[in-house]
Amino acid sequence: ASLSLAALGQRIGTVLQDPEKQIVAADVLGEIAFGPENLGLPRDEILRRVHTAADQLGIRRLLGRSTVALSGGEKQRVALAGILAMQPAALLLDEPLASLDPDAARSVMALLRSLADAGTAVVVVEHRLSAVRAAQPEQVVHLHDGRVVAAPPESPPPPPTRPRRTPGAPIVELRGVRFGYGPQQPVLDGVDLTIRTGERIALLGANGSGKSTLCRHLIGLLRPHSGQIRIDGHDAGALTVAEIARTVGYVFQSPGAMLFAHTLREELAFGPRNLGYPSARIDQLVARAADAMGLSDRLDESPFALSFGGQKRASVAAALAMGTRLLVLDEPTAGQDPASVQRLMRAIDAAESVEAVLFTTHDLDFAYTWADRVLILREGMLSAHPSPPAR
Repeated sequence: ASLSLAALGQRIGTVLQDPEKQIVAADVLGEIAFGPENLGLPRDEILRRVHTAADQLGIRRLLGRSTVALSGGEKQRVALAGILAMQPAALLLDEPLASLDPDAARSVMALLRSLADAGTAVVVVEHRLSAVRAAQPEQVVHLHDGRVVAAPPESPPPPPTRPRRTPGAPIVELRGVRFGYGPQQPVLDGVDLTIRTGERIALLGANGSGKSTLCRHLIGLLRPHSGQIRIDGHDAGALTVAEIARTVGYVFQSPGAMLFAHTLREELAFGPRNLGYPSARIDQLVARAADAMGLSDRLDESPFALSFGGQKRASVAAALAMGTRLLVLDEPTAGQDPASVQRLMRAIDAAESVEAVLFTTHDLDFAYTWADRVLILREGMLSAHPSPPAR
């Protein structure tokens, strides 16, 4: 209690649940160097620490990259590298695996195990219990309703039995879509994809494979360098983002990228108000979306007062309130415990307006449970994953 925040920060390295909230530099090398620079270390020592931390997390290839161009999983590793470069006595990591693919998650947990073995105190807050337990922590503490319990609370309900739907008319069509952020290998390299009514599609791929880039093309936030995207039969190149949003709702991987209003009620009302709905209809849509996401009692609070998982649900509620037909979810399980994930997906299944869903994920079990079709994005191209068993 007698230490200043700055003094604590030199002893305890903290990686926030949303890495975007702690990344401050324009490029990766500058981001990792930021902490050691503030410690007043010599330049040679700073660079040595930067390269050591980058090698520990397998991100040396990212050192010259802009932090804005990183995927969510890459940002998590960069944020952790910046903390490791300060060599704190203790690490406090809030859901460090949330956006990592399975290989990256195993690598990070192995690194944390080695740091603990070398004398660093490590505290990890996580929902991905199997990945954490594989690192053999000395203690596992379960919290429930603000209390420590001996074991996790009751298991989530079993996944629903969902009959496979017959796909209907196309909502979105991609033909030969190519896109890149620079002269290097394009992120999307001739992608063909048709999303039809009645479909639930899971999109898999390693960190940095371009899943979020593909999602942002569906809502018009990015435009292809070549190829064509059609929304309800119309050329998306001739449509504004606002016009596309009448059909396609997008929930960002980081909810902080889309939340902005003073209250959750204002947040949920913003979309339908801009679509020109009357006040009574807006109130109805807001109430229905908040209830579906379990947020009815939080409508007059700031959305930023919610947990990361709560902010994810608020982001989904904002899309549902617009009556979107195609819902695009970027990593919907991040920050959610298994029971919350099931409530989220059941609510989306029950939403009247939603005719199709595409979601990105690193969780194959989740993909098999909720998707009718599973796709893999690798080296800029889409391929089909073996079909999940019928439910």
